[in-house]
Amino acid sequence: MSFGKIVVTAIVIFTIFTVSSFFFLPSKYSVSLAIIDLSVVIFAFLTWLNDKYFHEYPSQRIFSIEDKNFIHDVITRQMNMHGANKIVETDKKIEFFKGKHKIGEVIFRTDENGNILKVDGKYVIEVNAPEYILHNIDHETWSLIGKK
Repeated sequence: MSFGKIVVTAIVIFTIFTVSSFFFLPSKYSVSLAIIDLSVVIFAFLTWLNDKYFHEYPSQRIFSIEDKNFIHDVITRQMNMHGANKIVETDKKIEFFKGKHKIGEVIFRTDENGNILKVDGKYVIEVNAPEYILHNIDHETWSLIGKK
């Protein structure tokens, strides 16, 4: 059973308990439980909306990093931590999938001749992924750069 189903089941059980409390408990306790139950339902719904529509909203970052292995290691690690189970790699692009759904990609910028662009010895890449993954990549990149 998934975590979401467990949460929904718990909310339903609590709601049934709250409704039945109007028959067995004094009204002040029943009203208190009803307020708590309503708050939990609204909070759960808003959290679900946030995760569904905003949390996984795709965004983009552009990085310039000198080591291609560094790019591959950091971004692949973050994508795997967030559920990527298939990686499709070509010369100029790395795509990450969760099942059949594409969750992100790394695109190496190219020059006018189609060659991978290197500026001052650094690859210029575009990372397209959900914002929370980009946020983690930012933190890991800066922490690793700080150690060098």
